[in-house]
Amino acid sequence: VYDIVKNEGWVNVGTDHDTAAFAVESIRRWWLMRGKEIYPDCMEIVITADGGGSNGYRARLWKTELQALSNEIGRSLRVSHFPPG
Repeated sequence: VYDIVKNEGWVNVGTDHDTAAFAVESIRRWWLMRGKEIYPDCMEIVITADGGGSNGYRARLWKTELQALSNEIGRSLRVSHFPPG
């Protein structure tokens, strides 16, 4: 997870075989361990992701996991996908 405002990176080491589940779990852990302390008044988290594979804009698990995270942390998530290639 890279925080462009703070110019800081945060690394999550996980073992999930699915990219979407791993990516959302990484965002969840960042929020719980760093984000909510740094940005307590934040109401929306902006996420950029590649446009293909498990976290592409059509992937059902990606969308389902993001919605579950949004519900859990009480914040909106805005996702922007990079074009493939």
